[in-house]
Amino acid sequence: MVEDRLVELELPSLDTLAARLEYLFDKIRPTPEELSDSDEAGRRYTNKEIADKINAAAADTGVTISAAYVGELRRGVASDPRMSHVRALAAAFGVNSGYFVDEAAAQRIQDQIGLLNELRRMDVKQVALRQVLADSGLSATDRHLIEQMVTRLRAVAEGSGPEEVGSTSGDRR
Repeated sequence: MVEDRLVELELPSLDTLAARLEYLFDKIRPTPEELSDSDEAGRRYTNKEIADKINAAAADTGVTISAAYVGELRRGVASDPRMSHVRALAAAFGVNSGYFVDEAAAQRIQDQIGLLNELRRMDVKQVALRQVLADSGLSATDRHLIEQMVTRLRAVAEGSGPEEVGSTSGDRR
């Protein structure tokens, strides 16, 4: 029983760009404002939705991407994207672009996403979260990022309106 729990908490290897990208698709879900009325809450992003998010910001970033290319990156068919695409993918998922190119950053973000999912599963309240984070030794920036991610995950899980999630989506780069 304990062994099953340990296996569940093991983090997958993130040794390729495709594996890192697939991990984000697996763990990060669309917010309620990104879903249509007919969409199921908690479903995964599609390649097209990520491409659309990147293309919607093209006026500011100058970066466009196709859903087919996102799919090629996910499958490892394309494995050497331009840095502008890496930054755009990171922004679409709300993570630091270092996630795709730095092993330590990837591991840290993977750990944070795992912690957030566990906290969401346990239905931890915001005050308790702040105390746990304060005791964790994380930097103020990392603690703030985790609080934002928990707020977003909770909003997705509860199907909240955008007014409750607005502070997190506006802070992403």
